Amino acid sequence: MRTENVTVRFDHGLHLRVAARIAEIVQRGKASVQIQKDGRPAANAGSVLELLCLGAKSGSNLTVTADGPEKDIVVNALAELFEQGGGI
Repeated sequence: MRTENVTVRFDHGLHLRVAARIAEIVQRGKASVQIQKDGRPAANAGSVLELLCLGAKSGSNLTVTADGPEKDIVVNALAELFEQGGGI
């Protein structure tokens, strides 16, 4: 299992386009990925709807947890996406 803390750096928070990109990354990899905000129940990172339900605004801190054979590849790709900020 791998855990990584990320910060939402997207101007409009975790919006539809970002959620779709996260889900795409997760669905391509061989890993089960959950994203959690403020100790609330975790969202399945492969589900756009669950990601949007997190209500993550710009500046929100999220915890990404992954398990599976490609967990490191998927988490690194997600961390890079969050680090890019305005890249989407």
